[in-house]
Amino acid sequence: MYVRLIRHMLFAIAWGAPLGPAFACAAESAERPNVLLICIDDLRPELKCYGADHILSPNIDRLAESGVAFDRCYVQVAVCNPSRASTFTGIRPDRLGCWTLHFHFRETMPDAVTLPQYFRQHGYTCEGMGKIFHNPWQDPRSWSREHRWPSAELTHYNPEQKAFRAKVAQTIEEDDWRYNNLRGVIANAPDIADVEHLDGELTEMAVDRLKELSQSEQPFLLAVGYIQPHLPWCPPKRWWDKYDRESLPLAPNPYPPKNSPEVSVGTNYEMTHYADAINVPKPHEGSVDEADARRYRHAYFASVSFIDAQVGKLLDALDQEQLTDNTIVVLWSDHGWKLGEHNAWGKMTNLEIDTRIPLIIRDPQAKSNGQRTNRIVESLDLFPTLCDLAGLPVPDFVDGKSAAHLLDDPTATHTGVAYSQYLWQPLMGNGIRTDRWHYVQWRDTNDATIKHQELYDHENDPQENVNVFGKHPEVEADLQARFQKVLVPHKIVLRPRIHSTQGGKRTNVVFENSHGGNVRITWIDPAGRRRNRFDISPGEKRPINTFVGHVFSVESLDGRYHELITIDQGSETIPLRNLAK
Repeated sequence: MYVRLIRHMLFAIAWGAPLGPAFACAAESAERPNVLLICIDDLRPELKCYGADHILSPNIDRLAESGVAFDRCYVQVAVCNPSRASTFTGIRPDRLGCWTLHFHFRETMPDAVTLPQYFRQHGYTCEGMGKIFHNPWQDPRSWSREHRWPSAELTHYNPEQKAFRAKVAQTIEEDDWRYNNLRGVIANAPDIADVEHLDGELTEMAVDRLKELSQSEQPFLLAVGYIQPHLPWCPPKRWWDKYDRESLPLAPNPYPPKNSPEVSVGTNYEMTHYADAINVPKPHEGSVDEADARRYRHAYFASVSFIDAQVGKLLDALDQEQLTDNTIVVLWSDHGWKLGEHNAWGKMTNLEIDTRIPLIIRDPQAKSNGQRTNRIVESLDLFPTLCDLAGLPVPDFVDGKSAAHLLDDPTATHTGVAYSQYLWQPLMGNGIRTDRWHYVQWRDTNDATIKHQELYDHENDPQENVNVFGKHPEVEADLQARFQKVLVPHKIVLRPRIHSTQGGKRTNVVFENSHGGNVRITWIDPAGRRRNRFDISPGEKRPINTFVGHVFSVESLDGRYHELITIDQGSETIPLRNLAK
């Protein structure tokens, strides 16, 4: 009996070994700028610096005033996991094979190189804390040291709120998808200090780390990822108190786009996870009442102002540590969010309000800081843009195009187009945005036949309230032809390359950590989803019962090595160690 290890050595760094031409020498690295990447979940461009006077966002506004604000930046998928995967690999979801929440891009494209991973290869110290990639997959090989999370709570639910959730849970039928999966209330205003909140503690961690990194001769990329204003909205009470709920504006277009298919606006699925929002209707079936609409918007705006304060602390820390003049600062969001627009709540569509995000880049060397650009850019352009700004070669494996030139001349030409996708089985929605038009086609995932089409004229209808498809045949033909070059129609296969096979014999193996640091082992199930995971410490042996044909992802938390192990047969010890030495 034996175990055959099929090892896919996708990326390994042996400290002290020759690094090859891809790695910058120390002298070159020392001259390069640092990068502070601020990632904010679900942040739509409803900020004062984007024209929303009712929002209190003085610190993000300060960043915009000292950098370049992008008025039309679009993500490739308006949902967390695939948006982040596409942005930080620079690869379109259609090529990456990652369109949903369910699959890690390491299973869909094992050899993908991420933005921080690439910067590491060129002499940067790269560290991540908070939500950068989708939870809980923070991709150890992207970082120079173990990814870090705060220990503070996010929700701070009180006993009455917990009891309410338990009471509602008792009413959920067993065949309901929320059975044993119901979340607490959708909003809370705990009377706590900022630092007692998960995102507040994250800021303290980042500020402390900036102090330490400021003493290093090696350039750094520090990525800080905030949860709010993602649901549930639970910022400290003092941020709620800064708004008068009754005076807040409501959505100006609380109805689905005329002539649009139901799939165009989503289902409000995300809201109905929460105990006090389980009855939020689908956009085509009903509306929330005004009191709830005001409560939801109040909660979101308070969350934005809370996070704005955290951004201010990071900017202050750069000043205090004398890092400002040599640090590129990026503020980015993974997608927008509907707050009653189109009678909908949440993201998960191809509509403008879900795919458009705030993007602000402050490069101390840029000529146009304090200005803004109206040029269309894509979120996956960020990877090559930062390479250009840091003086690194732009890799040929990215699909994005550098927008660094817009920081010197905001009126310069760029690609003039952005593409988006959203998968809602059995349909794949593909969108294309140009200066005037936004065209979306919904195709069957099995045979790629077109089922629905949408066209919005932003010159006359910037809120996308009327689908005018069929009225502009020449425009439609042109946009359809563009799709054929970028998003070629094809059958969608919802199983990544890396997955376990079924039907194998039961067997026992022992994982032995011979690596010098902690190692994380994750089982990849037959559907290609990451399931059971566990960490083992140096020298530890962990016996497990498994099956022939099962696949395990093995990743050292220090980012120094990883491999995929496929169980063949037998019962033996599997040593886990960096084979690149």
